[in-house]
Amino acid sequence: MDQRSPKKLGILLSIGADHPNFNHGLQLAAAALNAQNEVYLYCLDEAVCAVSDERLQTLKGHGLRLFACSFASKQRGLPETENAIYGGLTMLSDVMASADRLVSFN
Repeated sequence: MDQRSPKKLGILLSIGADHPNFNHGLQLAAAALNAQNEVYLYCLDEAVCAVSDERLQTLKGHGLRLFACSFASKQRGLPETENAIYGGLTMLSDVMASADRLVSFN
């Protein structure tokens, strides 16, 4: 039996939910979760509009750690909800530092 610790994948999304790259990011997150990896997903810019997206919330229910940019949310008039953990770029920096690999979908 392999006792390796799970890999940590960081995903940065900065595009809206209607962009094909948004879906690619979600597919990567799902595959990493299915492989028993830890997945940290940070929504920036237009991606903050999709924090309550059913696809993201389903992944969150499967262990996805979901973060969103407070500033980007405020700029778009969006309330901070319990659907994600809100923070600034320091939080993104922490995600980047703790991840074994970071992938960005712009």
